[in-house]
Amino acid sequence: MRQLTEIRQGKTQLDAPLDVRDTWRVATIQDETLNDSDKSFAVPASTERHVLNIWVEFTSTATVGNRQLVVEVQDSTTDVLAQWARPGVVQAASLTRHYEFAPGLPDDLAFRDTDYLRTPIPTTGLLKATDILRVYDNNAVDAAADDMVVMIMYADRTV
Repeated sequence: MRQLTEIRQGKTQLDAPLDVRDTWRVATIQDETLNDSDKSFAVPASTERHVLNIWVEFTSTATVGNRQLVVEVQDSTTDVLAQWARPGVVQAASLTRHYEFAPGLPDDLAFRDTDYLRTPIPTTGLLKATDILRVYDNNAVDAAADDMVVMIMYADRTV
């Protein structure tokens, strides 16, 4: 602490510690709008976001076709920067399934208890200001009628 006090008083030392204080705020955002299988979440200006967990409840209509979820990172002009996850299984018509995306999860190749699937995302999943996290059905089988609820737990800090 003495070195930090000396720096504040105009004295300098090359080996002085940096005064770094990161304040992360943990919160949850969600989009529960029905009849929509394409959700996007933009990071506010002057913010960095660390995604901790993504929970998806996906109910497919009777329209025939295999749905495949994708978790994607885009820049502010919707150019794709990365695809964090694309589960190795698909969802057929007339089903409700629950997906969990988080760092360190196993990559399930089948639904557990018939309706629950876990898929890992990067442990270093940081998004910069104005980046967009998009969760959607890659095949857009019935995009305007399938029901997708997305809940995201994250930690933000001001930059």
